[in-house]
Amino acid sequence: MENKMSKSFIGKIKENKKYSSISDDIVKKEIENYMRKFQIDSEDIYDDKFAIKIIRKELHRLYSSYQTKGKKKRDSLLKDIDILQNKNAPESEVLEVINALLKITLSTIERLPHYEKLYKDIFKITGKPKSITDLGCGLNPLSFPLMRLSKSTEYHSYDIDTEDIKFLNKFFKTLKINGKAEILDVRELEDLRDLPKTDIIFMFKLYDLIVPKAKKLKKLGEEIINILKEKANYLVVSFATKTLTRRSMKLPRRIGFEMMLDRNQLKYELIETDNEIYYVIRKS
Repeated sequence: MENKMSKSFIGKIKENKKYSSISDDIVKKEIENYMRKFQIDSEDIYDDKFAIKIIRKELHRLYSSYQTKGKKKRDSLLKDIDILQNKNAPESEVLEVINALLKITLSTIERLPHYEKLYKDIFKITGKPKSITDLGCGLNPLSFPLMRLSKSTEYHSYDIDTEDIKFLNKFFKTLKINGKAEILDVRELEDLRDLPKTDIIFMFKLYDLIVPKAKKLKKLGEEIINILKEKANYLVVSFATKTLTRRSMKLPRRIGFEMMLDRNQLKYELIETDNEIYYVIRKS
């Protein structure tokens, strides 16, 4: 796709506010995927309403399905945290505001009753990390204070939404956490190979998004896991056990995923909450 046409069509996709802050590179990739799938030239796609609908649908699956309407509140909540810290307010008051921030996305809302025990259970297996990578992080890094780790812990977080990335960097700065948020498409394997090595990698509800049920994409999932196992001592990969409409899944465990781990001689332990199952993975 020509550069001019690319930028113009990207803008058209992002006219809908829901997708306006998703990285241009991610949108461009989905356009290119659509063109390859349907064998369409760049000249034919610009006014293709069906193309716009399908590409937005994929972007919604990758990111927007877990959003709520609370994004506008987060800057004012972060200011509240800054004010409380400057007043040397009790930690409980700061955590109350952090809990309000965690109610902005569906995944963090679901984890809110479980966060502290979840991290305690994870770190019981892995040991307390001095460095963390959080892939497809969304707003999960806002839960860092619930991990009860030193603020000197390195926290590398990656996602595809430019506004979320900016906000997370402001959050890290405000709370004086040794963290950094950056744009990253996990499907770009060379970019994964360039990630820093850390003690632990989180992939919460990410694997199902980047590796849907299509057989040809299963290989991509295996490649991703094999790259990441060299980048950390432990991987923590989670899957939803309830649908977005809150119905329990018939098969909450991912048997195909477990078979892939066995095939690659990766050991794992399971942690379960009401709506999510976590595989804590390590090399044999």
